Amino acid sequence: MNINNRQEDLMKVFDHTWQANHNNGVKESLEKERKFINRMFNVNTDNNSNNRAPANNFTPSSQLNNLQKNMEGASKFQQQAKVNSILNKWH
Repeated sequence: MNINNRQEDLMKVFDHTWQANHNNGVKESLEKERKFINRMFNVNTDNNSNNRAPANNFTPSSQLNNLQKNMEGASKFQQQAKVNSILNKWH
């Protein structure tokens, strides 16, 4: 086994690895694909467009009111689902 052949092989491996990690064409194509997928599924990636207020700005009473509304909404949804399943059995 020739030591020069071994070094040449390692240089080829290093070159291929370096080119794979520093290939701007692949990075650009991945970024284009990511943008296309975001547009196709209407994903908003803008960090500035966050319309929700931080949770720490709410008072405890407003948090309780929101929780109560969410629980009532879930209850109404379950009741409507039960009614719909009963009605579907009759039709």
